[in-house]
Amino acid sequence: MKTKRVAVAIIRDKEDNVLFGIRKDSGKYTNPAGHANNNEDIHVACLRELKEETGLDATDIKLVRVGYKSASKVMVYIFDVKVDPDQKIDVSGDPDFECDVWAYLDPNSIVDELHVPIDDNWGLEYWAKS
Repeated sequence: MKTKRVAVAIIRDKEDNVLFGIRKDSGKYTNPAGHANNNEDIHVACLRELKEETGLDATDIKLVRVGYKSASKVMVYIFDVKVDPDQKIDVSGDPDFECDVWAYLDPNSIVDELHVPIDDNWGLEYWAKS
């Protein structure tokens, strides 16, 4: 069985807040993220998921961490992504409609409400260190 790959986009505004969506299934906060298709380049998967979920186009993308989550058998790729701050969020292209509300938030204010718990959240670990 092929290892699943997930791309996660960490997007910050000028105040260093991070873009989060509220998941419809759990009410928890999540970053733009999703599974790569078979043989899809992981950078392309990140850009595709970002566009589908938020309607945003990246102006810059940098891979900042890769790791394997053995419990879920998933390879996770964390990307630092820049977007045009004037670009508007549009969820109409999301085939899964996982999140219909996106906002830039201080991660410290939602620690207990994260889809991926803070102790296991490599994206927010990157944010905190950078």
